[in-house]
Amino acid sequence: MKGNILILGGGACGLSAAWELCKHGYNVTVLEKESRVGGLCITNEFKGYRFDLGGHRFISKNKELVEDVCKMMGDKLLTSSRKSVILLKGKVFDYPLSAKDIFLKMDMWTNTKSFLSYLVAVFSRIVFRRKDVSFEDWIVHRFGRTLYNLFFGPYTEKLWGISPKKISSDWASQRISLLNLRDVLFRLLKLKKGTPRTYAKGYYYPKKGIGQMFDMMGSEIEKLGGKIVLNAEVQRVHINNNTITGVRYLDNGIEKNIDCDAVISTISLPDLIKAFPKQFTYDMEKHVSSLKFRAVRFLNMLVDMPDISDNTWMYVSEGKYIMTRIQEPKRRSPFSAPEGKTSVMLEIPCNEGDETWSCSKEKLLERCLKDLKDLGFDIRDKVIDYFTTSVTQGYPVYTLDYVEHRQKLFDFLEKYENIITCGRQGTFRYIFMDIAMEMGIAAAQHLMLDRVSKKDTIHYMRSEKELIEVSSVTS
Repeated sequence: MKGNILILGGGACGLSAAWELCKHGYNVTVLEKESRVGGLCITNEFKGYRFDLGGHRFISKNKELVEDVCKMMGDKLLTSSRKSVILLKGKVFDYPLSAKDIFLKMDMWTNTKSFLSYLVAVFSRIVFRRKDVSFEDWIVHRFGRTLYNLFFGPYTEKLWGISPKKISSDWASQRISLLNLRDVLFRLLKLKKGTPRTYAKGYYYPKKGIGQMFDMMGSEIEKLGGKIVLNAEVQRVHINNNTITGVRYLDNGIEKNIDCDAVISTISLPDLIKAFPKQFTYDMEKHVSSLKFRAVRFLNMLVDMPDISDNTWMYVSEGKYIMTRIQEPKRRSPFSAPEGKTSVMLEIPCNEGDETWSCSKEKLLERCLKDLKDLGFDIRDKVIDYFTTSVTQGYPVYTLDYVEHRQKLFDFLEKYENIITCGRQGTFRYIFMDIAMEMGIAAAQHLMLDRVSKKDTIHYMRSEKELIEVSSVTS
């Protein structure tokens, strides 16, 4: 197919698809509803400070992707090493959670309860063969009830805004490193040697924030003849005989139409279905309304101090604190703050329109400064300035029945051969940036090969039940 390819969404996935297609001489147009490319991977600059939308870094299992990005970025790509911790009950724990660390830092009573709870979980799993339905099931069956109540349950409920009993177990296997308490006991007693599997610590990161990578990719696309239309919001998909023939969009408030021979969509799966003519989607409404996203507000503070800590991330487990993560952008790149200064970014999950989403930035700052002081970071007198940013579709919410509803939407789209949906929002999967990029490239190759591969190989790529950040190609 050498026709006109339309890409909906100019984030990591959409730009990667466009980049791949443009390299092979295709006519490509990207429609991006925001005023800049990058999607969730943008960097905001403010008074000499730089803040990403969330915590991004570049690692991948795909060696070719790593090589292409390194070549594109050149000396603008730094190599960094992350150090992350969990803040809980006045103590600092390793991240990923380490059984040895728990054993050495918790009191004897908590350790005893944790180990006994773990033994009960192991016994129950073997004898009763209990199945993992919810996130809570997955954790309790592997770690025991004590550690679930201490670490995993409170953090997860704060992040997603619903009980872990209502969250699918699918999310856990790729995000949580297994704590083998028997293994750590043997190591402490010198009965076992070797290094346990862990997360990749090294990563690549652009000097001027993650947004620099996608700004440069956008420039590469345009150099190769691709077109990027900003402030373009998709309104309607045009159909003729089960074929997508074009899209109507708002260009700075003005309705426009664009014809196409094929579409790669990275906008949210529910929003894409809503753009189809209603006579085709009337039986999809239940499934569309059942797939929801968790929003995030970010409080970005300019701080008159050289450093806050030596940690890239600090996870805040306890529900009484409003934030889930504390980040210091300087830990990724020294160019994120002026010399001798630093900054702090707090991630605050919420739902669009709720109290946290709607509260003033002054009220949010006050709440966060109190929480930070309680956590041991009294920076009230050091804050030079601050601002807030937000995203409405930060995390797809993995309810117990999300797979059924998502599959119904995939099945609906299968009728239209010349459209592929991919990316975090487009497949309703909580994937990392590099996997979104791989999806975009795979979608582009799917079109170039005239649909030799099945679309579901793109939808579910990198969905293997293993830790995502192990065995990655990193710096």
